[in-house]
Amino acid sequence: MDEESKDEAEKISDEETSLGESPESAEETAKRVADKAVEEFEKTFDDNAEQGCKWYALNTYSGYEKRVKHNIEGRTRNYREDNFDPSEYIRDVEVPLEDVEQHTEKGKKNIEGRVRIPGYVLICINPDKDKRIFKFVQETEGVTSFAGVNQQPVALTKKEVMDMMTSYIRREAIKAAKLNSPDKVMEVKYKVGENVNIITDAFAGFHGVISEVYPEIQKLKVIISAFGRDTPIDLGFDQVQKIEEA
Repeated sequence: MDEESKDEAEKISDEETSLGESPESAEETAKRVADKAVEEFEKTFDDNAEQGCKWYALNTYSGYEKRVKHNIEGRTRNYREDNFDPSEYIRDVEVPLEDVEQHTEKGKKNIEGRVRIPGYVLICINPDKDKRIFKFVQETEGVTSFAGVNQQPVALTKKEVMDMMTSYIRREAIKAAKLNSPDKVMEVKYKVGENVNIITDAFAGFHGVISEVYPEIQKLKVIISAFGRDTPIDLGFDQVQKIEEA
C-alpha cells in the first residue's frame, strides 16, 4: 500500500471511530484477510489461464506429498538439459494442508498441517509450449502418474482447484495475519516498484519487480519475465530478497 492509500485508510478508520463504530474484532479481521487471499488466488488463477497455464493433479504415495513438491521444485531449479528449462513451464506446485482436531482417550489433540488430499500433489503448468514438461514432471522421484483418463493427463477445472485450495489458502492467510498481529509486528520492508530476487519456489533465481504488497497476509505480487511475456506470481515475504541498488 502506498503512502497516499495508507493515509486514506487511516483517515477512514478515524472517521469510523469518531462515528462510534466498534473496532474490527479478531474474527472479523481473520475473515477479511482470508477472503482477500482467496480473491487474490482466484485472480492469479485467471491470469495464468489466460496465458495457457492449467492445473493438474499428480498421483503419489500417501505420505510422500511434501517430498514430491520438494523434488519437483528442486529439479526445476537445477535442470538445464536438451535446451529445456522447466522453470519456463511450471508455475506452481501445491500440497494443500489442513488443521484437524483428533479425539483420543486422553482428550482432544490438535494436528497441524495434515495433508488434505492424501496421495495427490497439485501442479500448475503451461503444457502448450512444450509437451516435454509432462515427461519432466512424470520422471520426478515420487510421482507415479498424472491423474487423467487412459493415461492422458486431464486438467482440473477452476471449480475443482478452488474447492481443493480455498480452505488451505484461508488457513495460510490467517496464520500469516497472526504473525503480523500488533504483538508480533513484522516490518514491511518491500515497496511497489522494487526489484527482488526470488530465493525459493520453482522460480528461484528469477528476478522480478514488485507490483503489489499485501502486508496483512505477508504476500507480494511480483512481475517476472516468463513464457515470453511479463507474468505475475504471488510470493511470501520470505520467498524473495530485495536487490539493493549499487
